[in-house]
Amino acid sequence: MKFFSLLPAIAVAALGAVSVVAQDAKSIVMGVESVTTLSDSARKTTVSLSVGNAVSEFPVIVKDINKIVSTVGQLTTTIQKGSGKPLPEQGAKDVVAALTTFVKVHQALLNAIIGKHSLASKFVFTAPIAAALRAIEAGVDTFAFALIDLIPTGEETTAANKQFASLQVTIKAAVKEYK
Repeated sequence: MKFFSLLPAIAVAALGAVSVVAQDAKSIVMGVESVTTLSDSARKTTVSLSVGNAVSEFPVIVKDINKIVSTVGQLTTTIQKGSGKPLPEQGAKDVVAALTTFVKVHQALLNAIIGKHSLASKFVFTAPIAAALRAIEAGVDTFAFALIDLIPTGEETTAANKQFASLQVTIKAAVKEYK
């Protein structure tokens, strides 16, 4: 009898675990939007950097970049644990739209970081920023492969590849600036 009283709890736990791994366009879009929000927040902090606040704010930026890397990694893992089935056409369009916004915002962050290189070098923050940028580069590569695998061939695949290629150019410029 005790087994039957536990059955509803077991069913809820099993369904919860499935929903965590389940992948659909909406959850992917929400994940990409979450990373976009983190990138925009880090961009705002980066833009506001000055000689007066550099010592306190550069560690915040490094922490923010590492949070972006962690969040992208979690999203990538969730995508990789999913069904592996391509997204439906509308879902792929929604994901590419979210990706396009993410790329614009993330490029703005990276360009702001590039623009603050001389300030970072004055306060000896180039090494931690360089390390964080290399982590972003690796994380975005893995994320790109996982996401593109879900997008059916055609127009949306081309658009996603174009977005990731554009982002890679900016990431490489940022990494080069901080070498």
